Amino acid sequence: MHPRASSLAPDLAALRKAPSARPLRVVSTGVPALDELLAGGGFPRGQVSELSAPAGLGLSTTLALLACAGASREARARGGDGALCAFVDPSSSLHGPGALALGVELPRLVVVRPSAAQVAKTSVKLVASGVFSVAVIDTCGVPGASARVELSSWSNVVRRLALAAEPTDTAVLLLTRAEAHRSLPLPVALRLELHAPAPGELVARVAKERSGLVTGARRLTLGDLHARPRARTA
Repeated sequence: MHPRASSLAPDLAALRKAPSARPLRVVSTGVPALDELLAGGGFPRGQVSELSAPAGLGLSTTLALLACAGASREARARGGDGALCAFVDPSSSLHGPGALALGVELPRLVVVRPSAAQVAKTSVKLVASGVFSVAVIDTCGVPGASARVELSSWSNVVRRLALAAEPTDTAVLLLTRAEAHRSLPLPVALRLELHAPAPGELVARVAKERSGLVTGARRLTLGDLHARPRARTA
């Protein structure tokens, strides 16, 4: 080994072990098998995470609502009120009873329904307010009620969302269709890819993570998602 390369090795090792100047704060979904897949045990606060699934699958919406429920559980475990969350729903397809069944506190969920053309502007304003624990941006909709949000120009939108989120404690969850055209990959901190290979099954894979933690696929059952989540205080 070159002498200079050898002398650098201990420094690189120290850097890898050094604690982050700003510890990663996350929002847990309360589903242990899924949280274990994510760095820190949940979706990162102050950053943008993309949840990508085939059109009509609905899994990304389920996970986003579980994060909203998780944020409220954590807030109440600390002795406060349930967390305030936002859901940007341009297709007007969010199902209230379904959200309630997943543990979402509906009085603490602000649902905003802008036109497709106003989704980006509205989302940036919501995130920049800093009042929401989780902000969900649905660019998918459901079969028969598509959100009709084109992602081809969303690289700049995601950068604006990231800048707005960085000084806040908000976990931004961007729900996208796997088939949606992108001129470039979206500059998100985390990209979670979802699909259902068989009825009742879910496969999740971290395709991108800011620290470089890319994982293999994790197979879960839909029963895992609908089981009563565990409370978490950390």
